[in-house]
Parts: sequence; structure tokens; C-alpha cells
Amino acid sequence: MNPRVKEILDVEPFVIKALWTDDKIRIIDFQKFLAEYIGDDDSLFGKILRADVFLLAKTDGRTIYWDNITQMEDYDGSLTSAPLDFCPDVLFEQSIPV
Repeated sequence: MNPRVKEILDVEPFVIKALWTDDKIRIIDFQKFLAEYIGDDDSLFGKILRADVFLLAKTDGRTIYWDNITQMEDYDGSLTSAPLDFCPDVLFEQSIPV
């Protein structure tokens, strides 16, 4: 199992520097690995590739996510806001060590 995102150290459009659970610092360039979604505001990934939204990135000690990017259907059928997150293994594979 790959390490998980422990803490976000710095966020710039569209790069995040993070401390991982192996105590190493890695950089993830989202613009590079999500290039096909740049300017596509209808896609979930395109929504986070807007500077004002991207800067709102958070971590839960496992992965990186953005609040209220998508919706999910609740048990009663109603729609509720939901975060967009990434599999931490994907983030690790897309990151480079500092």
C-alpha cells in the first residue's frame, strides 16, 4: 500500500505540495495529469481546474478533496452536495518527490 496524504503544505494553481504518511514531501501537478479537462467546466475535474476552486483543496489525512463539487443521491432519493476526492494511490503515482 502506498503512503497517504498526511498534510497539505502548499497549494498553488494547480500544484499541491503535501507531506505523506511516510514523512516525505511530494508535489502533485493536477494540471499535468488532468490536462484533458482544462476549460471543461461541465466535467467534475474541469471544475477544480479553476484557480479559485483549486485553492480550496483540503485533506482528511488520507487523500485530497474539494467540498461541494458534485452531488450524490441520498437514501431517500434527494440530492445532496458531495466532495470530489481522488484515490490516494492515484495521487501518489502522479506525484514527484521534492
